[in-house]
Amino acid sequence: MQKPHSALLIGATGLCGQQLLSQLLESELYQTVEIWVRKPTGITHPKLTERTVDFSHIDTINCVGIHHVFCALGTTIKQAKTQQMFYTIDHDYVLACGRAAEKMQADMFLYISSMGANKRSGNFYLRTKGMVEDSLSTLSIPSIVLFRPSMLLGKRKEFRLGEKIGNGIMKAIGFMMIGSLKKYRGIQATTVARAMLYAAQQDVKGTSIFESDIMQQMGKND
Repeated sequence: MQKPHSALLIGATGLCGQQLLSQLLESELYQTVEIWVRKPTGITHPKLTERTVDFSHIDTINCVGIHHVFCALGTTIKQAKTQQMFYTIDHDYVLACGRAAEKMQADMFLYISSMGANKRSGNFYLRTKGMVEDSLSTLSIPSIVLFRPSMLLGKRKEFRLGEKIGNGIMKAIGFMMIGSLKKYRGIQATTVARAMLYAAQQDVKGTSIFESDIMQQMGKND
């Protein structure tokens, strides 16, 4: 058992963030867990510290003594209303979180990106994800771990018709996705969280990228 660490989670109210927060609080690896949120969550736990922040001014936050920073921050273009706001949240805010982790001299930064992320993609969503991945990789953090899940499965607070239909299709045909297609199977948010927790316990340096098929195996090992 490694010496207990301190963790910071940004994006604790989303589908993966909720699962990750629960697992971080249960894990013996972490003695303290801090979350940055836009508004109070009402969650209480002996290990938990909650900080309400303005994400447009993350650079003003002073925080020290954090070993691992988990970032599950993200939105959809539908929620953001415009491409510019989506870019602000999924690129600018995420990069600001990475820079905050760099400033606090964190050992590891773990970020949930997306399957197909590519800064040269013709798809705006995937291009934005690829661009922020590229920017994060230039930070002077000993270990940067990027997770690229396929369609996320799980119960969200808000209803998304397209995603619900997609989840149903993924569950129905997932077993047919074998070989090189395995990474495109839908993945449970709780599995993504377990994979992140598993990766946090590994002694890896530099930038690592894990896609859904590998995350499935990591989740089983946790």
